Amino acid sequence: MKKGIFGILSGTLLFIGTTFSVAADNHVDRDCGEFANHEEVMAFWYENGYNADNDPHDLDRDNDGLACEVSQSEYDNYVASQENDDSEEAVEENEEEGAALPDTASNGPLMMLFGAGIAGAGSLLLFRRKNRMA
Repeated sequence: MKKGIFGILSGTLLFIGTTFSVAADNHVDRDCGEFANHEEVMAFWYENGYNADNDPHDLDRDNDGLACEVSQSEYDNYVASQENDDSEEAVEENEEEGAALPDTASNGPLMMLFGAGIAGAGSLLLFRRKNRMA
């Protein structure tokens, strides 16, 4: 009986943890019509490292590796200009230390709390069983 209750409780905690994990997904789907021009599309595409195989917003419907009907020459010129800018920024970044860390927060601590609770409950049951047997 106790094992059944513990199993139901553990399943409930896992379900709640999974629900919080899904609710924390702040993915916003973007469409081609939301961008003001090709420059903005290329910036979004380039900065996120998207390509024909990695297109979560489905901006590249013809799978040619270019978002929202941007021409290959436009994109090549944009990438060349960004790589020139990136090399200048990389030099500046190397000089700057102590900058703010990127926002990478997740609900991992909440899942660790659930895991610690389950481990604590398991430990309690183990000690209780051990005391009964002694």
